[in-house]
Amino acid sequence: MRLLFALGDAGVYCRKAVEENPMVSENPYQSPLGSQTRGDAGFTAQWAGFGVRLLAYLIDILPITLATGAVFYFFLGFDETIQRYFNERGDINARIEFLTQRNQIRDLSFMIYIVYCALTECSAMQATIGKRLLGLRVTDNNGNGLSIGRSFGRNFAKIVSYIPLGLGFIWVIWSKRKRSWHDMIAKTLVIKK
Repeated sequence: MRLLFALGDAGVYCRKAVEENPMVSENPYQSPLGSQTRGDAGFTAQWAGFGVRLLAYLIDILPITLATGAVFYFFLGFDETIQRYFNERGDINARIEFLTQRNQIRDLSFMIYIVYCALTECSAMQATIGKRLLGLRVTDNNGNGLSIGRSFGRNFAKIVSYIPLGLGFIWVIWSKRKRSWHDMIAKTLVIKK
């Protein structure tokens, strides 16, 4: 994981660094954004909390899951599996087949989501569509855009946040800088624009 971040930091940034960051002020404890807290190197920002991040996640994941489910339903026989599951309630094989395909849809949707996030968060937008709609962006600790390596590292680290019952995502509630586990691993922030 550290290798990905090292390669990303040494690699080419997806977007040019902003010469004058409006988020950085002369006084590191004051910012034009209002109620702020201080980050590294004088960078100040208003961090995004759990609720707004959850809403952004839902805006992004629902279309991906619906599209993946539609592919399975129309092209990979999930429609027949669902019918068998509901028509033959006592058949254990129908239940196993249904749960297997359902889990495949869930896992594939999450992997597509991770790649989608990695590509959009290292772009000039610095955010997924859901985050952008809610006025959020993903930065490093100094307010700069992410390199492609750091972005992929951050998003693959979401697997670590996901595994223990999603505790790594919920950690935002208790974290001083509203950081999830994958943010801590990648040394990133989700901030309000």
